Amino acid sequence: MKSFICLIFICLFTTQSYADTIVLSNGDKLSGTIVRKEDSNLIFKTTYAGELKIQWDQITAIKTDKPVALTLKNDTSIENASISPAANKSANIKADNINNNLDIQLSSVKYINPSAIVTGKGIKITGRINAGISIASGNTDNESYNLDTEVVLRGKINRFTVGAKMYRAQDNNVDTEDKSAAWFKYDHFLDKKHYVYGNTSFAKDKFKDQKLKSTIGLGYGTQFWDAPERHLALEGGLNYVNEDFYVNADDNYAAGRWAVKFDQLFYEKRLQFFHNHEGLLDLDDTDNLSISSQTGFRFPILSGMNAALQFNLDWDKQPAAGASSTDRKILFNLGYSW
Repeated sequence: MKSFICLIFICLFTTQSYADTIVLSNGDKLSGTIVRKEDSNLIFKTTYAGELKIQWDQITAIKTDKPVALTLKNDTSIENASISPAANKSANIKADNINNNLDIQLSSVKYINPSAIVTGKGIKITGRINAGISIASGNTDNESYNLDTEVVLRGKINRFTVGAKMYRAQDNNVDTEDKSAAWFKYDHFLDKKHYVYGNTSFAKDKFKDQKLKSTIGLGYGTQFWDAPERHLALEGGLNYVNEDFYVNADDNYAAGRWAVKFDQLFYEKRLQFFHNHEGLLDLDDTDNLSISSQTGFRFPILSGMNAALQFNLDWDKQPAAGASSTDRKILFNLGYSW
């Protein structure tokens, strides 16, 4: 009777923990959750080691606890698939959209739970907006505002980037800073890393005598890294530049363009370093060279909110008459990313 009562309590109060399982070629068996399989790796999440990146060719068997989405190398898509192990690095697939169970080799699996970008069936939208403000009154009477934003729409082979920034400052009701810029760029990926692009930008800076500086151009880029924890892209191309000034003579010229865009997460994703850099060199006059960069750190706070400490540098080797060659600015902003 005591044994029977114990058995009843065990059945009532013990819950069985289910999980996906994989078996490796060395005989190790892991339990956890299949996140996705892309390229030659399986991302497998465990409670004891977080997300693991496992080489797909080292896996000999898979068993899923919950349905997954599969794409085979022949581009067959299988939704709500259940995977169970079979002999010789193969698997048995059950799904609503196939009449009979399907036996496949693991080597024929292209994706598991692929993202919309990978399949080409959707786009991913990311972006940020940052703002800073400083107001003082009394013995000191000044105020400054800054705002910048950028939105990126990424598909499998196309990427669109649009952004803008604005800086305003007054000291005793006298303007001391008045500049703004906007840009648009389209990238068409030739493969996973290489792309061609078209870009255009518009900028003004009252205190550099710059009424409007507009550019339009084409170029080639390489996306060395493109992951949540790290991005790096290098670009080079040709731009047509038109400059209208308030006082000085207007100018236009063909220029070589280069750009670097890099960011990296550190300390368990609690700190992000970023550096953006762009240069334009007049092809007929090498003294007509301009470089702008933004370098700093972002500190995630919560739910997409972040704080940023940023250093901006704008340099013209040949500035307009009466203007300084170098502008430096240190900013502390609050922002939101998605």
